[in-house]
Amino acid sequence: MLKLKSNKIRQEFLGWNFRPSIKSDFLFLFGYFCDELNQLIMQKLFSRIWIYLIFLPLLSLNSQNISVEQWIENKVQPQEEDIVAVDGIELFSQVELPRFYSNRAFKPAWRDAKNRNDLIESLKASFDEGLMPKDYHLERIEGLIMKSDHSSLSREEMADLDLLMTDALIIYASHLLDGKLDQSEIRKKWDVERNEGPSNPDSLLTATLHNRNIKTVLEDLKPKHYMYKLMKFHLKKLRNEAETGGWPMVSEGETLKPGDTSSRIPEIRKYLTAVGDLKDLESENSEVFDEELEEAVKKFQWRHRLTSDGIIGKGTIEQMQVPIEKRIENLILNLERTRWILQEFDEDFLIVNIAGFHVKRITNKKEVFDSRVIVGKYHKETPVFKGVMKYIVMNPTWTLPYSIATHETLPRLKKDPGYLSAKHMEVMDRNGKVIDHSSIDWSQYSAGNFPFIIRQKAGPWNALGEVKFMFPNKYAVYLHDTPSRGLFNQQDRAFSHGCIRTEDKWGLLMSLMDDPEVWNMDKINEILKSGETTTITLPEPINIYLIYLTAAVDQDNNLMFMKDVYKRDKDIAKAMKKPFHFEKAN
Repeated sequence: MLKLKSNKIRQEFLGWNFRPSIKSDFLFLFGYFCDELNQLIMQKLFSRIWIYLIFLPLLSLNSQNISVEQWIENKVQPQEEDIVAVDGIELFSQVELPRFYSNRAFKPAWRDAKNRNDLIESLKASFDEGLMPKDYHLERIEGLIMKSDHSSLSREEMADLDLLMTDALIIYASHLLDGKLDQSEIRKKWDVERNEGPSNPDSLLTATLHNRNIKTVLEDLKPKHYMYKLMKFHLKKLRNEAETGGWPMVSEGETLKPGDTSSRIPEIRKYLTAVGDLKDLESENSEVFDEELEEAVKKFQWRHRLTSDGIIGKGTIEQMQVPIEKRIENLILNLERTRWILQEFDEDFLIVNIAGFHVKRITNKKEVFDSRVIVGKYHKETPVFKGVMKYIVMNPTWTLPYSIATHETLPRLKKDPGYLSAKHMEVMDRNGKVIDHSSIDWSQYSAGNFPFIIRQKAGPWNALGEVKFMFPNKYAVYLHDTPSRGLFNQQDRAFSHGCIRTEDKWGLLMSLMDDPEVWNMDKINEILKSGETTTITLPEPINIYLIYLTAAVDQDNNLMFMKDVYKRDKDIAKAMKKPFHFEKAN
């Protein structure tokens, strides 16, 4: 048709007699051409619309004939390099989910009403774990279920709902077992092994749905440590208090001591009553700083790892002014940390809370030892990891790490050659042979060409003190004594190069040896007096966990908050507030 019409136009154009009104003829011809072209386009358009209208019912019928199983198979076995997605959203489980459905011939897994209800209730309850229900497709799942209550779902929607529920269960289970965040990406100096997952996840998933025990299985994935449950209790409690107005305000002002009278005392009483440190409400409006209030202040200070002197100074007021919302955030991010590190524990272990400046021994779920410690300073942080303590060394020598020897000790030697003798240090070559250091010209050496090893002799002057507790690790970090005993009285005890200095050194030794008839102070003093470096093998190796918690709960249900000495909380709090990452599918 187009060819015929073109020929017609061409013929008429060639037979055209030129007249004086060339412009008029040209416009006439151009209009004719456009009219013919418009008719042509409209004819083609209508022909395509008719084809679409004819075949649309057939296409729709073909789509309706695809079974739910076929829809599931198509979605979980996409073309090469494609991803498993629902509604254009990449699913979390790109491996286990397809394997699970392949093993069940792509049959839907969520036809049982109890399983569906239990999953939805569990996803909503993730809020109480410090997690976000929206991370688990909850809005999409509830939307499809609501639609099914009012009208029938298409088979593709049935497949989508089934896949979303399976993926939601896998995501939530993984978050309970190993946390929402990857701790190593948040902080590089994190060397705790990821919690071990089930060896056969798809079999576990199949058994869980078959036995209809979703809630029980999810509960078993949560950390077993008592602290996790108690922190959850306090999170719920603080959230309820926040909804009813939070805590009373505390004003700034001059330092208050026991016996003082002040108009600020009533509001401090109300605050301490609200947070649970003051029980007696009879003297709520009293402006006298009495003994009862002093004890409440001391408890508050102890819970916040402040110096427990009963004096309300600047540091205490600052902690009282922290809003409840901030404490809620603090609990959420530390619940996440407990999922990383408190999943499973032995019946007997040591645990060092770096932020809390304490080491504890837990035996049969009871704290049997507790001591203050000193940890690494900011930028020389004590790393987070798990080790196995195997032996103890009394009267230890100290071999200076190369970085300390070259960056700290060498500059002092250049200024004062007598520094080594004053610090009871000796110099060795690379073979460990002691050499005379008096003839060494220290000015010719630097960190780039330092060929010596510097070692401090055993004795009360030694930087490691009188004893060290060894758990071999790549960081060369261990627990040890210190001659600088006064530092334990400091509120913030981050002074070391990374190792942990222990206040109650002999209490820890006797606890670990667990033989008071042999290992008592008489035996210890005998070894110290000898001056000999003595290695003592533990009766049983014991796991030690170096952790970092800025909120914790003890076995008496006391909620404690610690200073974020390494400034780690901000990044975790920010990451916890973000939705769990789902990439858009292509």
